[in-house]
Amino acid sequence: MIISRLLPVFLISISGANAVAAEMHTASNHPMEYYLSLPKGWYAGKSWPVVVVIESANRQFESAAEHSAAARGDMPFIVATPLVVTNGGARYREVPSYRYSDDVWARIERDGTCRFDFEGIAAVAADLHAQFGGEEKCFITGFEAGGHTVWAYLFHSPESLRAVAPVSPNFAGRCIGADNSSSAAVRAVLPVRVFSGALGGSGNSGSLLGQSQRAIQTAEERGFHNVSQTTVPAKGHEPLAEEVFAYFLSVWKQTEAAATEQPKSRHIPRPN
Repeated sequence: MIISRLLPVFLISISGANAVAAEMHTASNHPMEYYLSLPKGWYAGKSWPVVVVIESANRQFESAAEHSAAARGDMPFIVATPLVVTNGGARYREVPSYRYSDDVWARIERDGTCRFDFEGIAAVAADLHAQFGGEEKCFITGFEAGGHTVWAYLFHSPESLRAVAPVSPNFAGRCIGADNSSSAAVRAVLPVRVFSGALGGSGNSGSLLGQSQRAIQTAEERGFHNVSQTTVPAKGHEPLAEEVFAYFLSVWKQTEAAATEQPKSRHIPRPN
């Protein structure tokens, strides 16, 4: 479904029904498909924060979108779950949850998965900004193999992000060659927080913990100096969507407050 063709009807239905369900869309200038969920009370003419959710290697994109929308609750985030292809192994074309045509698969094979996802995520964010009032800079999170995509997009396009929250992420250095790395000054201050559950399970295995440590080290080597880790008590190996959205909300409120704060005027005595 092309948003630009159905936009007026869609806006009326969302505004009138106050709906939060995820619906499938396609970026207007790229074949990237994504599930979209607007926040409760959404209306046109206002700016809204955006969270991009990267699904794990399970590639249950619709379920991930619905779970994220439910975890958002009454928070004001637009949630987009793109059908990326860098979040797992190379046999992605066999996964039935993808709906891409043969022409799109040919483009992915020709241009490469990294370029397809980088350009596709950017195209989705651009549409959300132009058509739904989404802020130009977005938040991004991803679980397990979704971490491959999250880390790569962070290193490639940090200037497009407000905060990043990988959850028990995989990291194998994919898509982060010298030609895919940004030198934007925002790297030094961009908030990056790695989440994991405190309870036992595969999320606390040596393999995943080691991958997280390598990712953090790589981030620091590439100039990202605001990277932290948090372990969530009483939670296990899961996407931790509630905790991630709460973190994004705190970052959003802090940056909104800083942006609206007016500098104090200085009193300059008038000469006699």
